[in-house]
Amino acid sequence: NHDALLRARRKYARWGDHERALYRSHRIRVEGYHGEAKTWHGLGRAIRRGLDNMQIQAYLAAAAVNLKRLAAYLLLILRCWLLPNRTLNTFTV
Repeated sequence: NHDALLRARRKYARWGDHERALYRSHRIRVEGYHGEAKTWHGLGRAIRRGLDNMQIQAYLAAAAVNLKRLAAYLLLILRCWLLPNRTLNTFTV
């Protein structure tokens, strides 16, 4: 939508240094998650037509990413439990 894009650009142009710094720090964290969802979990292209179907696809992709991260975290906890002389910082997932 062209009008929405123009409104967003005008709003961004009014931002001060504080808002721009917040956005930069937020963007660094979020872009990796979005890129992973698009590359590995099918969010780069809609499977079915319609907003409701796309919303379901986005929810399922987010659930897949979260479950993958949860499994990695649980594996890290299990490793620390099995090898108690190590710290969390010595393991990578």
